[in-house]
Amino acid sequence: MIQIDEIKKLEKVKIISLPALKKVFRLYEITPSSNILIWTDSGKTIAPRIAKTIYLELKKMGCGVSLIVDPPRTNIAPAPKKTINAILSLSKNEIFISVGSGNRGHIVVNGKQVLMRNLMKKNGFRMVSLGGLGSLNPKKVNNFLTAFDHNEKEVKELNEKIKNLMKVTKKIKITCPIGSNLELSFDSSREVICNDANWRAYSTNYPVGEVYVAPIEDSANGVIFVSSAKISGKTIVPKKPIKFIFKNGLLVKTNSKKINDNLIYVEKVNKLKKISDYKNKVRTIAEFAIGTNRKASIVGAMICDEKTLGTIHFAIGNNKHLGGNNYCNGHFDNVVTKPTVYFDDKKIMEKGKLLL
Repeated sequence: MIQIDEIKKLEKVKIISLPALKKVFRLYEITPSSNILIWTDSGKTIAPRIAKTIYLELKKMGCGVSLIVDPPRTNIAPAPKKTINAILSLSKNEIFISVGSGNRGHIVVNGKQVLMRNLMKKNGFRMVSLGGLGSLNPKKVNNFLTAFDHNEKEVKELNEKIKNLMKVTKKIKITCPIGSNLELSFDSSREVICNDANWRAYSTNYPVGEVYVAPIEDSANGVIFVSSAKISGKTIVPKKPIKFIFKNGLLVKTNSKKINDNLIYVEKVNKLKKISDYKNKVRTIAEFAIGTNRKASIVGAMICDEKTLGTIHFAIGNNKHLGGNNYCNGHFDNVVTKPTVYFDDKKIMEKGKLLL
């Protein structure tokens, strides 16, 4: 791991009280002998505060710690060269902690983008990711931090139950009180992944608490209403739920100007990258997931919103990193509250209450 320390860039940043940090270190098997690379940005958000707090705690433990602080940004683009080089320097059993306000930037090697998942498998390092914190509602910082201290036993048990059901499910139907009615299909050969801090299974996001899979890309049909939506570099929580209409796997209509503007922006990015059929790829259904963290809530940061117990979420865009077939730049999650969900003919959730 490259030795780099940019703590001076966070000189004026205040640390934050984070009692659950010891749990995070334990779950990711961080010990005094660990080597850790921390990445953050200098945005005026909670992200650099969390990063500085983690940095100081790891230093106290005696860990080998490197810290990179980049300028904040929301655009889709490669990471700065120093950041790419630092990530590429990570080796077996070393740890990468990413705490960002917006986009960190993707990894480019010899002119080609490299998926973080593939890099982790190849080089053997593990990762803890806390991203997209720039849009976190300042009044809900404590709610966000509460989600760190999840009930480990409950989350693991719920994840396992949902995973076992999802693995044998062929069709999913989602409804909700305000008019959602969306159907999806699954391919049983695709991996169902649990996020419960099992980093060996590429469960890297924190807070934890979800079960997710890449559905069949042309299978989404119907309408669904969204209460939290990810766009480039941030999360939006609308006053009224956003309407999405899908046909044969493609998002064909939404009533949100912000979503539409983001799609146009992402189209341009993919066109420049010479991604074939980019207009359809950025609109393709990419993920279906169920939140399982009782201590999570809708706070305006997707990394927490999507983990909320009683919600489901879906994504559009890239899903190659989830085992799907759709590759493009951009992966945008959308949270649905109080859904009723059917796995084939079995009702497994009613108005946000799991029936397991």
